[in-house]
Amino acid sequence: MKKIIAIVFAFTPVVAFAQLTQITDANTLFERLIGLGNMFTYLLIAAAVIFIIYNVVVYFIKGNAESEARGKAAGSILYGIVGLFVILSIWGLVNILVNTFNTRPTNIPIPQVQNINNGNAPLLR
Repeated sequence: MKKIIAIVFAFTPVVAFAQLTQITDANTLFERLIGLGNMFTYLLIAAAVIFIIYNVVVYFIKGNAESEARGKAAGSILYGIVGLFVILSIWGLVNILVNTFNTRPTNIPIPQVQNINNGNAPLLR
């Protein structure tokens, strides 16, 4: 229960300072989705780093007394490093693709089709 309360209080500033912008077009929608994706990536990276640090501490605390627990911690450290590498590689690959194909949201106006005959006569004769 204490952990849940600590997590709620840790994320309270995020909720308090949240700014809601209206989604008016595709650009603002994609900007919101990109922001959520980046926040999710930052949280995954933070969780992986905390996982690695926790297992390093466990590895040194166990010492030679409990070789099986120390082996588990060493394996967890390896898995944490591999997971962090995978997270960062996928994030880097996505950024390379976004920059290569220039798919960032822009505020370029979309051209509108205008009716050149003002609706008076058919275009085809």
